[in-house]
Amino acid sequence: MSFYIAKGENQMRRIIVGAAIAVLAACAAAGVKVSDEQVAKLTKGQTTYAQVIASLGRPTSEITRSDGSRFVVYSYAQTQVRGSTFIPIVGAFAGGGDTSSQAVVLTFDRTGVLQDYTSSKTQIGSGTGLSSGTGPQPQIDQPRQQP
Repeated sequence: MSFYIAKGENQMRRIIVGAAIAVLAACAAAGVKVSDEQVAKLTKGQTTYAQVIASLGRPTSEITRSDGSRFVVYSYAQTQVRGSTFIPIVGAFAGGGDTSSQAVVLTFDRTGVLQDYTSSKTQIGSGTGLSSGTGPQPQIDQPRQQP
C-alpha cells in the first residue's frame, strides 16, 4: 500500500513542478527598469552623463545629435501570459497576456549635463486565438511602395 502512496506523491510532485515551470515560462522581461525614485534623484543642470551611467547602467538606446547633444533612453517591458492561455480549449477563447512597459528619456547637452527628462508608462492587454477579435482592418488609404 505504501508503494502506491509513494507513487501518487511522486506524480503529484511532477504535476506541481510542471505547473511551476509553466508559470515561470509565461513571464518575459527585457530592457533596463528605472524607478520613479531613481529619476527623482536626477538634477537638471547638474547631473552628468557619467553619473547617470554609473547610477542606472548602460541605456537601451542612445541618440547623438550633430551638435553633440544626446538623448539616452532606458526602456523596459514585462509580459505576463494569462493562465487561461494554457488550458486546452479554454485558451482558444480566453487566452492572452498583459504587458507593462516604461521608458525614461534623458536629454544631455553637448557637455554631458542633464537638461531634461521625460518618462512614460504603458499597459496593454492582448488576446490570442478567438479572444483577439477580428484582427486589424486593412488600411487602404495608406501609401504603399510599388515593387
